Amino acid sequence: MKKFAFIVHPRTIDDFGRRVGKALRIGESLGIKITPKRLSEWFIGKLRGRLSFTVISHFQVSPKVEGYLVGVMLTSHHMLTLPRRLVQTKIINACLYAQNKLHVKYIGLGAYTAPMTLNGRLIAKDKRIHSYITHGDALSAASVIPAVKEALLLKKSNIESSIVAVVGAYGVVGRGVAILLSELGPKSMILIGPNINKLKAVKETISKNYLGNIYISNINSDIRAADIVILCTTANGSIVTSRMLKENCIVIDMAQPHNMSREVSMERPDVLRIDGGYMSTPGVDIKFDMGLPKYVSFACFVETMLSAILDVNRHDIGAVDTEYAKYLLAESYKYGYTLAPLTNFSEPIKQDI
Repeated sequence: MKKFAFIVHPRTIDDFGRRVGKALRIGESLGIKITPKRLSEWFIGKLRGRLSFTVISHFQVSPKVEGYLVGVMLTSHHMLTLPRRLVQTKIINACLYAQNKLHVKYIGLGAYTAPMTLNGRLIAKDKRIHSYITHGDALSAASVIPAVKEALLLKKSNIESSIVAVVGAYGVVGRGVAILLSELGPKSMILIGPNINKLKAVKETISKNYLGNIYISNINSDIRAADIVILCTTANGSIVTSRMLKENCIVIDMAQPHNMSREVSMERPDVLRIDGGYMSTPGVDIKFDMGLPKYVSFACFVETMLSAILDVNRHDIGAVDTEYAKYLLAESYKYGYTLAPLTNFSEPIKQDI
């Protein structure tokens, strides 16, 4: 039996409430309602040792593959504000438990557990870890390609006439997205992030094969020139205002937590906002509500699952290997794990835009 674990954490305290509801067998919605937010956030931030992580679910993918969800008891806010070494220790302890007690060969890193461990490099170099580690960002980056193509069909537009902006363009996902999108031949590209030198490095890589103009900027509002905006930052919340967005543009929000708020989406009904990184996983019941539609999972989770299915004997850490990303996307489609139906905050998008 091939086994994998996917390491997650509550994005907000509401996600912790889901776990409370499930543990008390009162339903996840009621769990969210009865969970005192401030007290709970303080409490779980104090948990140490074995109490600092929990096995959320155990599920079957196929007769030969089974998986676990392991939750680190830290919210996104905790991840960004608690001492970095403390956060890393909790994540590594969860990985060690998955390896030594659950006997998994593959460990995937969800949400902030990846960037908090140098995109998995810190875990992979730990001599106690023998499992294969993946941050899942290769498939996450590759999943943007079918999403962009489907969005352009809805908008009756094409990539050749589109200006594409990638926010967080030198991050692990953002860099991979920028390179992969450049291969589609957009009219021009805008790479955005706070470090200009890192943006220049991404621009140099893309320029080897892309003949269009590439602009770099450390100002988020420069997305207003773009027809397609990909949001890939690790910011803890919305970084986009309604005034930043071009009329009738497409926004693919890859971030968890989201980089574009529901309020901005409501203010700009002309903008096609899409939940990025969502893939269909037919027949795979993970036995836990991660806030996604039924039989839909994050691409980073699907990459971890694929690692077990394909018996991939390698780490996928650090910078995204775009050739490997394309390979994973092709393999995922072979197994029926395709781009999920487009949604906006998990609500279906009308096809008659």
